[in-house]
Amino acid sequence: MNDLSICRVTHALYPDVIGGHAVFCNELSARQADLGHPIQVFTARRYDLPRNQLVKNGYHITRLNSVWMPWDSLGMQNPFTPSLYGVVHGFNCDLVDAHSHLFWMTALAVKAAIDTGKPVITTVHGVFALRDWLSNLSQRLYLSSVGAWVLRNSSRVICLTDSDAQEVARLGAKTRDIRVIPVAIDPEEFRPQGTKRETIVWAGRLVPEKGLETLLEAISILHRKKPISLTIVGDGPLRNKLTGLAHTLGISRLVTFRFKLPRSEVARLLQESQIFVLPSTKEGLPMVLLEAMASGNTVIASRLPSIVDVLGDDGLYFTSGESSELADVILQATGDKGLLQLKGQRAHEIVKERFCWKVVLPLLEDVYSDVVAD
Repeated sequence: MNDLSICRVTHALYPDVIGGHAVFCNELSARQADLGHPIQVFTARRYDLPRNQLVKNGYHITRLNSVWMPWDSLGMQNPFTPSLYGVVHGFNCDLVDAHSHLFWMTALAVKAAIDTGKPVITTVHGVFALRDWLSNLSQRLYLSSVGAWVLRNSSRVICLTDSDAQEVARLGAKTRDIRVIPVAIDPEEFRPQGTKRETIVWAGRLVPEKGLETLLEAISILHRKKPISLTIVGDGPLRNKLTGLAHTLGISRLVTFRFKLPRSEVARLLQESQIFVLPSTKEGLPMVLLEAMASGNTVIASRLPSIVDVLGDDGLYFTSGESSELADVILQATGDKGLLQLKGQRAHEIVKERFCWKVVLPLLEDVYSDVVAD
């Protein structure tokens, strides 16, 4: 593919923000720059970070100031950057690549691309983020109006899973313009190291859709039969509620909360653990799942279509929200060392076969070439 000048727009970018979406956008930008594509990323400015930054040759970041909006007081992290429309409108590039239809920055980027005749790709990092009732209502209103407009008017829509692609089509995106391409990681960064410990790790953002109350309740049920330690890595609005629940359930000695950890430390924890539990009530394709799999963890997950798409018969499943069922599955897994080893090894192989950069990046390059050619 010829070198393409790419204008990327994302509300969250690593290391400004820690999270799968942010890490993926940073890694993608760096790897495409290595291929010779000039990459300009526009993101929201946080923590007085520099407005302009050259990450490496060919990869440049511009951080734009956001203004206060009413949803900020509700804890909704959806930055509104008024200058974005103008800078994308005036930026000379071959295509605009916007990430997550749920954010105003993506809507502004898509509008600017349309108005200047540039092709625009929107990547869906999960169709809907389950939160509290007010946030959910706001999301549904946005999704049925602005979000649906973004999906209908993008030149291509990239979904991470087949189940997300079906939802996006129901929202009005043209089926012929939808592509299913997952996120990717470098499996070598998470390769299992040495002997694994009989412990459970979870990592992510402490928000309602992650189902962490179910996981804590399962540990509480389990500790009467087989005490097993759990490490929860991440921060978010449920921080106090979850630490309080662990105390109330009498499992504080079994549960360790690590609110802030560098990625290298998260990788080490995943490499040392045997089991990764994903008790979410709704998911797209979380990068931490792929990282846990690459680390050789047996994955125990809610039986969600997007997760079953990834693991198939190589995962262990339970009904979302059913803590007693989750406890039974954990007990079964920890009682069978051969099963743990087999499932963990197969999980690592799945990442190498389907979710590494050498597989995913060429698929993305093909979409970019096609949309520019059109």
